[in-house]
Amino acid sequence: MQPENESSGQHQRSFIEEARRGQIVAATIETIAEIGYAKASFVRIAQRAGISPGLITYHFAKREELMKQVMLTVHDSMDRALSARGEGAVSYQAALRAIIEGFVHYCADHPAELIAISQIASAARDAETARTWATEQNARTLTELEEMFREGQDVGDLRRFDVRVMAVSVLAAMEATPAELMTRPDTDVARYARELADLFEHAISA
Repeated sequence: MQPENESSGQHQRSFIEEARRGQIVAATIETIAEIGYAKASFVRIAQRAGISPGLITYHFAKREELMKQVMLTVHDSMDRALSARGEGAVSYQAALRAIIEGFVHYCADHPAELIAISQIASAARDAETARTWATEQNARTLTELEEMFREGQDVGDLRRFDVRVMAVSVLAAMEATPAELMTRPDTDVARYARELADLFEHAISA
């Protein structure tokens, strides 16, 4: 991609390149969801996207670069969805409810994305960069939850509990959601989200 301070034509080319990268990432997600991570070669991804394999290597020199971009893209999408649900939360309980319910609904609405990042995170060799990033992302999420719980305790909205234990429990329950929804496709998603949020709201409330 060209520097942003160059001509308008180069600005447009950069935009097109970003759109192409997005197309490749989307095709990668769909390919992994359909045939699995191990079989998701550049050739198969290119066939899905309707482009040449060489165009993928132009944007992503190595497979691990593409897989990390898939992780980044899905987590960015998830963050936006959760942020939108959390806007206007008036209490720490409401904020946690928004996070939990938002995650459950995101999983239900984006099964291919969840399958893709799950397989990438558990893969070996060329997914090492993506797996490392996923581990770091989980650590950040735990830290953010701990900080939210600690703040709620400091102002008296939340009862006293070990914030690390609660953060780990919340994250573990959320991480179990994709498999539950996939193995039980008839699950009432709204009820599942509400019940899970109720469980932790009762657990943290003063």
